[in-house]
Amino acid sequence: MTSIITNSGAMVALRTLQAVGGDLTKTQQQVSSGLRVAKASDNAAYWSIATTMRSDKGAMQSVSDSIGFAKAVLDTTYNGMDSIRAELTTIRNLVITAQSLPPPATDGYSNWIDYQPDSTYDQSQVAKVDAEIYQHWQQISSIVDSSSFGGVNLLKNDASKPDLPGSKTEFPTGYANGQVLTISIDTKATTMINYGRTVDNLWNQPGSENMGYLDGIIWNANAIYPITYVDSSGEVQKNENTYTLRNSEVRIAHDGLDRNEYYNGMLNQLDERIQAVTSGMSVVGSAQKRVDLQDKFNRSMMDNVDKGVGRLVDADMEEASAKLAATQTQQQLAIQSLNIANQAPQTILTLFQ
Repeated sequence: MTSIITNSGAMVALRTLQAVGGDLTKTQQQVSSGLRVAKASDNAAYWSIATTMRSDKGAMQSVSDSIGFAKAVLDTTYNGMDSIRAELTTIRNLVITAQSLPPPATDGYSNWIDYQPDSTYDQSQVAKVDAEIYQHWQQISSIVDSSSFGGVNLLKNDASKPDLPGSKTEFPTGYANGQVLTISIDTKATTMINYGRTVDNLWNQPGSENMGYLDGIIWNANAIYPITYVDSSGEVQKNENTYTLRNSEVRIAHDGLDRNEYYNGMLNQLDERIQAVTSGMSVVGSAQKRVDLQDKFNRSMMDNVDKGVGRLVDADMEEASAKLAATQTQQQLAIQSLNIANQAPQTILTLFQ
């Protein structure tokens, strides 16, 4: 039955054209965006999982940036400690040189901390070595002050930071289950100088309790404060004495002490400090290794997240391209079918001719 009121063929052709047009629009969106699931209505489950995974990746990326900062801090700390170790070794070798030189003449006066110049001593060969030793102590102080990255200096502690011992320095290593994973090292393991703090016992071995590796004294027939000294209130303060060997040489000569014995005692104490710094470097080196391994693992996890999200929501571009061409052809055929269906009522006119 043919009707001029209801064109069933045109209705079917129109619905087909509309369906093909919807498919074409969807395929074009996939081709242009590269996504098979771009919004929740495309596939609610996949979209939800992909959104959560993208959020986790964002947290992993933030942690990765923090790991990069931590690596820089640890590298700076390690390099600073290594430079200090080298300076201490040089000082020890200079002390050995001074020990082999003839005992120097002095002005014959020394108290526990004698900052006064000694023109007699200054003319001796030992004084020349002493002056060079002072420059290396100054270099160590400079290294401690400048071993900072992003405002973080693990070699120098002060009253604004947690007390030694017991405080920890935390470094991020990863992200899992909504938590930032961290490792920690004892702040004491890296502290060279503990400025402005009351130390437990200035006679203790270097690095004991709440003392930094370079706090306190070296005992060599006299109290030598190469980097810091402890004031009357027990606080660690920066030392300005230019002499390391001079006061001891005065006391050795005045009291008739065994010069080699006291020099050997000084060398032993320097070796103790070198060993203490070396032990701290081992702690930092272990942390460097751990952070580096975690950084690689974290980056691998981010790559896995990208792959997982891609499998869920990315469009297959080869398939999408082929489907786009096919759908465009279907659209052209649907348009032709609709044109034919619309022309069908025209045949009725021939019945009235």
